[in-house]
Amino acid sequence: MSETTTHGEIFSETLPTLLHGHHERAETGTLTLRQGSVTKTLRLHRGGVVFAGSNERDDRLIQLLVRRGTVSLPDLIRALEVSLKDKRRLGAILLAQKKISPADLERALQEQLKDIVCSLFAWTSGVWQFEAGDPPAESVTLKVHPLALILEGIRRIESWARAYEVVGGMNTEYLATREAEGLAKKAELLPGEQQILNFCQESRSLNEICEVVPLNDFVVTKVVWGLLAVGALMKA
Repeated sequence: MSETTTHGEIFSETLPTLLHGHHERAETGTLTLRQGSVTKTLRLHRGGVVFAGSNERDDRLIQLLVRRGTVSLPDLIRALEVSLKDKRRLGAILLAQKKISPADLERALQEQLKDIVCSLFAWTSGVWQFEAGDPPAESVTLKVHPLALILEGIRRIESWARAYEVVGGMNTEYLATREAEGLAKKAELLPGEQQILNFCQESRSLNEICEVVPLNDFVVTKVVWGLLAVGALMKA
């Protein structure tokens, strides 16, 4: 394996740690993650995820369009048949058939890419490999700051046990870092999340945060994890 390739196993905190590290180092390359027969690939440019691919059928564009009801199922099936026959992208077919507007397609593609990335935050096993170097050019690029992507991925985690293990318990205290304000803008905090960060200008325990912030305690725990992951909070 070349010096430009690194690899490892996937554990509970692996993906947020990997993405934050690549962002900090402004790295460009391809991050491939595998779990069983599923392979997902993230293209990075200067530390940001610009594209995501997956061989899992639930990650396909047609699944997203069906869920959102953007295009009728009969129209989607007809477009898919043309796409498979002509080996053209489904989105291009739908545009040509005027079944979707360019703006709606762009929104759907952005959501698809973000969903693929965020789905990886649920993984607690598998393997990853990062190969440095310019990835292939893509016609669509993800327009989300890497810190915002990390926060969104952690928001979608459904395991309370994982979040609680990371944050360290009810008596663990947290303090906003010197870089918190700038990081918060890049991470696009929601109002309740910003309130947590503001409250932690002084050292606060998880118990105190849960008592003061009007959010579900599970949500608070995940937000604290997210703020730790992007470097806006530190354990006091």
